[in-house]
Amino acid sequence: MESPSADAPRARRPLARAIEGLVEAPAGRSHASRLGRNGYTARVIDADRKQLYDAVVAAPHDDAPRLAMADYLDRQGDPWGTFIRAQLALTRALHSGARDEASRYRDEAEQLRRQHGNAWTNGVDALVSLCKFNRGFVEKVTVDAQRYVERADELFRRAPIRHLVLSEVGDLSGVILQNPRLSQLVSLYIGNTSGQHPIGDVGLIAIAASPYLRGLKVLEVSSQDIGLPGLEALCASKALPSLVDVNLVGNRFENPIEQYSEDWATGSIVPESVRLPPLGHELEKKFGDLPWLHAASRLQNVPPATEEL
Repeated sequence: MESPSADAPRARRPLARAIEGLVEAPAGRSHASRLGRNGYTARVIDADRKQLYDAVVAAPHDDAPRLAMADYLDRQGDPWGTFIRAQLALTRALHSGARDEASRYRDEAEQLRRQHGNAWTNGVDALVSLCKFNRGFVEKVTVDAQRYVERADELFRRAPIRHLVLSEVGDLSGVILQNPRLSQLVSLYIGNTSGQHPIGDVGLIAIAASPYLRGLKVLEVSSQDIGLPGLEALCASKALPSLVDVNLVGNRFENPIEQYSEDWATGSIVPESVRLPPLGHELEKKFGDLPWLHAASRLQNVPPATEEL
């Protein structure tokens, strides 16, 4: 029998990577200080904790504030400190290609998350459908677009959000893209599960013109009723210089992204199978090099895992 990967085209499941590792958000729980027998001591501890946490939120891409928070938590005997260190180590291991080490840290972090994670969300779980920890803190949230519009500022105050999954965006894209806090996003996933609320050309044109997405690396806009006007706006955009991976499957044009086959045993991309479709060649002839068309040949994993971004 022929290997199922031999001639299989690239088949990216919409939002598959977006929901990997996520859990349904439980009811929020406050984290009370366990130290100090008098109110003054407790208030000082809470103030220190809040200051350290706020520093993480203010610098979502930096490890230093997270390590400072971990140091503080370690001194209090709080397992969250160990969790933060494990997830930071996981990210480093993935970047260095140390798979066994990454697996060990992932298992350690997951065990701690299952035991204590509800206490570490800072109330974000009560505002969203799903949330995921990365580098020790809630970084990825899945939320209905209308609810996001209503609670966006609170979400960004409560957590160092870097990955946003929005559902049923429709004509809300213009409003959503006005928030300067989007500048801290490295991935944006726009879902249309119902099939009733696509962003269309108008939505992708707005994304391509947004002044707040210069750090965005991954964009998911599959099955969004986008045509060539939206696609060409994305290609012409100078506002998305960091973009390395885009999912455009299921729109009103041939998928222009590099297609590939995977090795059935390892799941890795077969290098000699990678090809750029005709539309991809046409777009680069018109707009120049577009790195996000070449994710299969330029990235280690397609799509990149949250921990890699």
